[in-house]
Amino acid sequence: MGGAVSRAQPPGSLAYARDDNTMNLPRLIAWRYIRRPTDTLVSTVGLVSVFGLIIGVMALVISMALMTGYRGDLQKKLLGGNAEIFVYSVIGPMNDTSTVVNTIRSTPGVDEASPVIFLHALATTESNTTGSELMVKGFDPSRAQSTPMLAKIVGSRGKFETTDGENGVAVGKYLAQKLGVSIGSSISLTVPSDTFLPRSASFVVTNVFDTGFYEYDARWLFVDLREAQRLAGHEGANVIEVKLRDGASIDEVSSDIKRRTGDRFAVSDWRQMNNQLFRVLKVQQLVLFIVIGLIVFVSTFNIVSTLIMTVVEKRREIGILSSMGAEPSTIRRVFIWYGTLVGVAGTASGIFLGVIICWILTRFRIVSFPPEIAEVYYVSSIPFVTRPLDLTGIALFALIVSFLATIVPSMRAARLNPVDALRHE
Repeated sequence: MGGAVSRAQPPGSLAYARDDNTMNLPRLIAWRYIRRPTDTLVSTVGLVSVFGLIIGVMALVISMALMTGYRGDLQKKLLGGNAEIFVYSVIGPMNDTSTVVNTIRSTPGVDEASPVIFLHALATTESNTTGSELMVKGFDPSRAQSTPMLAKIVGSRGKFETTDGENGVAVGKYLAQKLGVSIGSSISLTVPSDTFLPRSASFVVTNVFDTGFYEYDARWLFVDLREAQRLAGHEGANVIEVKLRDGASIDEVSSDIKRRTGDRFAVSDWRQMNNQLFRVLKVQQLVLFIVIGLIVFVSTFNIVSTLIMTVVEKRREIGILSSMGAEPSTIRRVFIWYGTLVGVAGTASGIFLGVIICWILTRFRIVSFPPEIAEVYYVSSIPFVTRPLDLTGIALFALIVSFLATIVPSMRAARLNPVDALRHE
């Protein structure tokens, strides 16, 4: 008696269809608008909007893969030829390294500790009599068995010395070209000493390597640790390189080594030594994302244009839907779905094409540099690495921007008066 009386809905009305659980109507109408545009101009603008979004997303994928691959490859090569942690004496060379090495090796998280010698030297050859300044690194060649980068440097024989027992040296391909040497050539190295006369030694080139890391391939010579000690004029080493076990924390291990070795030794890690370089790379990646992301942002203006033109073109249909009982929210969802579907199509296509292009660029090493360019970027070629996290971030960014582009046109469509919409048809 006092209860509310529900208003009967005609069977052909949209309200009746909604009550009949037909909740996908806005999406179905939007999909039909996309599949069957009645106006050539609207269809063309729609294709341009999708194509612009594809280009923007694809550019984002490639640019992020470029920076990720470059940073990862540079880090891999830095760690491949060196180590995560470096221990060096603050009061001169470590003449007795056995005690320090054993102390470091007993530290939890340490996989290996190896003494090395770094020397600043002048190299002369028959083709380069004036000499070239470079760095010499002496290390135990047995380390090449567990380190692929060092294996490339040492060579297939696994040692520096020649078959006749002569002192051998490994030279990078760019430095070999500069010095005019090849396997079997002779190189004379001269290093400063505490005495009046510098120390010199002759070596035979036993390997010309190509690590892909320009710093090694163009500016370093590698010799046996014992020969480096003779050239330096002292036993021991000036640095101990520490490799960590998988999963070990650099900060924790560094602190533990510092506590165990005392004040006579300083402890540093690869992040501190290359902090400025990798910080710049992170900033560059962020700036690149913002700049390339503007392409995606600009492409959404095409989506806005497409939606506005579609609203004008479908004004009669909007009026009919409203007269049949469609609420403004339903009309608004139609065009939100329209823009979202366009965004999904463009984003998915852009990510797919971007991943394929990145694979091709990496597989065939298309982005490779000559020596003068490799000197700037430290590497001879760059891999394009696509990470799921990066792809997810790009997809979310593109979809959010595409969704925001639907708000104004959809609200305009929802505000259309059905009487005015039908009056002008």
